[in-house]
Amino acid sequence: MSLKAVRKSKAMKRKEEIIEKFLKLVREYPTVMLADFSRIPADYFERIRRELSPDVKFFVMKKTLFKKACEICDRKGLGELSKKIPQNLVVIFSRRDPFETYRLVTERKVEVFMKPGDLAEEDVVLPAGPTDLAPGPILMDLRAMNVPTKIQGGKIAIAETVTVLKKGESASAQIVDLLKALKIKPLKVGFKVTGAIDGEGLVYSPEVLSITKEEILSLIQLAHFRTLALAIEIGEINRHTVAPLAQRAVRRALALSLGIGWVSDITLPLLIRKAVQAAKLLKEKINF
Repeated sequence: MSLKAVRKSKAMKRKEEIIEKFLKLVREYPTVMLADFSRIPADYFERIRRELSPDVKFFVMKKTLFKKACEICDRKGLGELSKKIPQNLVVIFSRRDPFETYRLVTERKVEVFMKPGDLAEEDVVLPAGPTDLAPGPILMDLRAMNVPTKIQGGKIAIAETVTVLKKGESASAQIVDLLKALKIKPLKVGFKVTGAIDGEGLVYSPEVLSITKEEILSLIQLAHFRTLALAIEIGEINRHTVAPLAQRAVRRALALSLGIGWVSDITLPLLIRKAVQAAKLLKEKINF
């Protein structure tokens, strides 16, 4: 067997092992989530692996192998999930529900240096004070960007705080080099979830997963209030509406009784008060 054939055989075996491991994890973990891990440093990635293990496992695989594995596996929802593959794929298997898994994964961020063309998430500020930079070409760069400087103890010091990049602005190569020299990491990156399925095969989008429990509770309360208001409006009688319907009926009956001057034990004090108020108003107009 030629060397080329041996390498091809080893590559095929490796692919089969990856797919076999994927299928094993799919059977073991109820939640399957896809995420992009672009720009996440390798050491930070490994730290997250250790922190969330064993309930959450990260499995990096090629997109083509993931699609092939999904075709082999008959688990419900995987076919739909395979339409949400990100550029740099990591498959996240979890024993937690999709919402909790999303929170555990996305709340972890790491600061990184900017690259040319990156957009500032917030204003990028150079704080006033000493730096570790020795005078040299970078001093000219600072002055070219209108950053006031001075020399202290043989090092460059920034005379006053300056905003070099406003939120939403694109970073130039010059600004990127300057921030690296000053060891300023303005960007926070993390796993970008593109989709997930639960144990029943239900597919979740990141927009749904990002909803907090508090927001869900608020939406449920709002739906309850609106449903209750509609039921009362159409006169639907049940254990939730009978009390407010009775109260509304009493209010309407009282308003009608006062309107036509109907005298009863309930309306008499109100009719007298109404008459007194009318008399006071009439007196004010007559005196005027």
